[in-house]
Amino acid sequence: MRAIIVLCGALVAAPGWTAPVQTKMPPAPTADELIARHIEARGGAERLKSIQSLRREGRLLVAFGDQIIELHLVDLQARPGRRRVEATLQGLTDVQAYDGKEAWQIDPFQGRKDPERLAPDEVKTLVLGADLDTPLVDYRAKGHSVEYLGLEDVEGSPAHKLRVALKSGDEITYFIDPDSMMVIRAIEKQLVRGTEKEVETDFGEYERVNGVWEPMSEESGAKGSSANEKERSLFEKAEANVPLNDAVFAFPVAAQATKESAK
Repeated sequence: MRAIIVLCGALVAAPGWTAPVQTKMPPAPTADELIARHIEARGGAERLKSIQSLRREGRLLVAFGDQIIELHLVDLQARPGRRRVEATLQGLTDVQAYDGKEAWQIDPFQGRKDPERLAPDEVKTLVLGADLDTPLVDYRAKGHSVEYLGLEDVEGSPAHKLRVALKSGDEITYFIDPDSMMVIRAIEKQLVRGTEKEVETDFGEYERVNGVWEPMSEESGAKGSSANEKERSLFEKAEANVPLNDAVFAFPVAAQATKESAK
């Protein structure tokens, strides 16, 4: 032991020898820092807020057995917290809409051509998508909380992982690319009729719309499902601040009145 101590002392005293420098690891970013960088990368808070409505149009690809069915897709979003999604095939249009208070649908592919109100559990993804800014922006004011969970691999590349505990009691985890600071994946964990359900959505093909980067491709399905099992929304056109009447999102009262009078 004494020989080891003497040897170490000799090394320290030797001319030209210096102890290795201990490099300090940079502190991990906070959730708020990452969100701020994400907002700035998308175009900045002011430009985000300047978008009062968004209309995206394209194709919806749905797997049906060994076939891929293609539908015409229109996705409408408007402040405050309203959304309508239309998918059309061979003259029939499936509609899901939310006016900020209640959700409804028309599902002709299941033989339901009249509008029907939906329970909140049935349209959680639709309602979440009605937030034009996403829950990350002004999350405290919306009643959410956010936690940074470090880096995690997404398709072979590291991504920042942010878990949002939503005011509703559900949660959504966002994965943000460290270079572009865009959301590349989101996993929604929902309680639907007492059963936990996880929906995974991958985002890509971002394009600038009115100064804000918006995703033009979305692949969505149950967490862990293969690419062939996911629905793919491929948007070819996006417009901001298009005029949208409140009636576009509201439950069709006239249709309901006609249905009631027929009873």
